[in-house]
Amino acid sequence: MKLSKALSAALAAAGMGYAIGNLNPAYVMGLRRGYDIRKKGSGNAGATNLMILEGKKAGAFVMCFDISKAAVSVGLARRIFAQSKFAGEAAGAACILGHMYPALMRFRGGKGLACLGGVILAFGVNDFLVTLFLESLLLLATRYLCLVPITGAIFYPIYHGIERGDWRAAAILGSITLPMLSKHVENLERIKEGKELKLDFLWDRDGELDRIGWVGEGE
Repeated sequence: MKLSKALSAALAAAGMGYAIGNLNPAYVMGLRRGYDIRKKGSGNAGATNLMILEGKKAGAFVMCFDISKAAVSVGLARRIFAQSKFAGEAAGAACILGHMYPALMRFRGGKGLACLGGVILAFGVNDFLVTLFLESLLLLATRYLCLVPITGAIFYPIYHGIERGDWRAAAILGSITLPMLSKHVENLERIKEGKELKLDFLWDRDGELDRIGWVGEGE
């Protein structure tokens, strides 16, 4: 009976997380301006694409929103479904999946970087700082932002499982790893071609877009 209640609670937490993950401000802001963001720029319904299309303030707002929705999902799940030991992990993983594959957007959402950051932050500031430090080193070495969610989706579930001393925690969060990797296959291909966006776009937008041959319309 206890196992059944715990499993039911974890599934309910996952459902809640997935629903929250469906909330996509980048998509909504694009619609308010008369376009589907998935048909412009990189085609990604996320902060980076919106930042290029609409400016840094719009991109920063979306990034903060996506971080917050993931952190809120984990926090609410741990409070509401406390009878499940893994409610937070279930809600966090589901929120990321809901962001990447939202039913409200016919399963074509964002790529999950900000949501992953929000999940990590919800499990502890130390977790966030450790991951941020390691990913910052990678980012400084390569300047490819797309490598951060790829490596983060591999590293953090393992780190979290070791920290909690329970492989089940790692397995639940690890459910995002392959979907996250699949979302970034095109980015890895563009790196090989020398056409992937680098962090330099933050201070040299036009130069970086010229370098990669940005056309401004969808894929």
